[in-house]
Amino acid sequence: MLEIIGTIFIIIVGCLSHFLYDLTNHNKIIGYFAAVNESTWEHLKLVIFPTFLWLIVEYHFYFNNPMLFFARFISLLVMLIIIPLIFYTYIHFTKKSILFVDISSFVIAIIIGQLVFINLIKINLSNIFLTHIGIIGLLFIFFVYIMNTYTPKKIFLNKDPITKKYGIKGHYDKKK
Repeated sequence: MLEIIGTIFIIIVGCLSHFLYDLTNHNKIIGYFAAVNESTWEHLKLVIFPTFLWLIVEYHFYFNNPMLFFARFISLLVMLIIIPLIFYTYIHFTKKSILFVDISSFVIAIIIGQLVFINLIKINLSNIFLTHIGIIGLLFIFFVYIMNTYTPKKIFLNKDPITKKYGIKGHYDKKK
């Protein structure tokens, strides 16, 4: 039941955070956590930050489970792989973005990621190495996504299909 609530939480908070940056008048701090443009990379934040928020809740229920951080790391990786995989696969065939498919891929990725989490958290394996991998992996994801907002690499994942710019600086450039 807890992970069903978590799935719903991640979906709702992720959807709401899509609009948060614009609603806060382009607040730079909010830009760390919410999508600052329409690029694939920025839309992956819609999964990342709600999942980190949910991890705080999970910690209170699973704090004695040594698989918590590893399970959450792997489940988040699964979500982050599924979304662009579905997106770029269907775009290859349709040559255009379809909002319903985009939203569906977001929801499907979260559901699959949560199922991965549920299955991994049940494994009774006390391995400090896996705990460390999970913590380091989660921190890596967190910092890479934050840093890439403000210093984006000029790769296709970071390119806003509307403005053709990259990251938060690209967002400000279009206002000039």
